[in-house]
Amino acid sequence: MRTKLYYDKHPEDWELRRLLTGINLQSTWGKRTFLMILFICHTGLRIGELTRLTVADVVWGGEPREEVFLSHRITKGKKSRVVPLNEVAKECVRKLLEFNEKRGFSTEPQAPLFAWKTHGFLPSREAEREIQKVREKVGLSPKITPHAFRHYFANRLKNAGVDPFTIAVILGHSSIDTTQGYTNTSSANKRNAVSRLAGKGVA
Repeated sequence: MRTKLYYDKHPEDWELRRLLTGINLQSTWGKRTFLMILFICHTGLRIGELTRLTVADVVWGGEPREEVFLSHRITKGKKSRVVPLNEVAKECVRKLLEFNEKRGFSTEPQAPLFAWKTHGFLPSREAEREIQKVREKVGLSPKITPHAFRHYFANRLKNAGVDPFTIAVILGHSSIDTTQGYTNTSSANKRNAVSRLAGKGVA
């Protein structure tokens, strides 16, 4: 079944739609590239964080976790944080596990969620290159990068009425004038924030 994305009406949607529809899901890495982009758009993870995720980071008891803990070892600025997974992100996790199984990659807890052809972690630069190839194929601006997907995620949260402090906490931004927003942002608030973006999910 072809993977589908349901959109809200935001200015950036046409670019994202054009990018995703330009991916050949039957190619070797096509479906994973699709899921990688979608996962960033619903979590706001940096590409370097995403490519370092293990199966255990996002799966517990055979099902996607409610949130992913990002260790200071893989985050920018060496600050750990917790990012909730909404229903779209969870479905991406399920389909990534299916993809890995079909391609002969391990789905054991310590295995990479995004595996390289050597069965190690997918290098960040290779992930960026996969996205670049699709971007050039469909003729989009060079500005359409993994970092732009983080902006897309943040803008959708803002348009959904999420407060700036909560957005900053989820994204792992350190450039906030006061720490009060961090201390007052509960796990429930963060989960509620990203759940607003889930739409109907991935089919």
